[in-house]
Amino acid sequence: MGGLDLDPASCDEANGWIKAGEIFTREQDGYTKRWRGRVFLNPPGGLSDNLQRPVKPKCRLTGACGLPAGHAHEGVESSQKKWWFKLAHEVDVGNVSDAVFVCFSVELLQNTQVDTPDDLSIPLEWPICYPSRRVAYVKPGGGIGSQPPHASCIIGVGSNWRRFEEAFAPLGHVVVPDQ
Repeated sequence: MGGLDLDPASCDEANGWIKAGEIFTREQDGYTKRWRGRVFLNPPGGLSDNLQRPVKPKCRLTGACGLPAGHAHEGVESSQKKWWFKLAHEVDVGNVSDAVFVCFSVELLQNTQVDTPDDLSIPLEWPICYPSRRVAYVKPGGGIGSQPPHASCIIGVGSNWRRFEEAFAPLGHVVVPDQ
């Protein structure tokens, strides 16, 4: 992509690898910000509510999410799905020109086909790399994490599909949709 302008779900340590010109941390809540340019996005996982608060199993009873027991979350859905549609919106309005979206579970390819907001694009409309093995993530401190429990994929958004294919083919099979 010729460099990265923004990583909206990052931290200083991760940006040592990604090298985006600007990052938004968890505390800054990049989901709520305006994005621009060329974006790298490895979204947070799990479930979140409409205020981007993480939703933990049985947290309503236990307070495991940090809220007091007996609370309620509204608008609970896949955080990964929310971040995909945030990216699709930013592309649609012209703020983002190109992006790489790290999809930590190929389930996204299925669940974005349902309840698609405002006729936004879904991942299947873009080039996708299916890595030949599960991608182990880098942990805080630089260690390599254990193999994740879900199959991953990497989605390329933008006009230069051939460049995406060349860059990611060494990782696995790249599927480019009919243009």
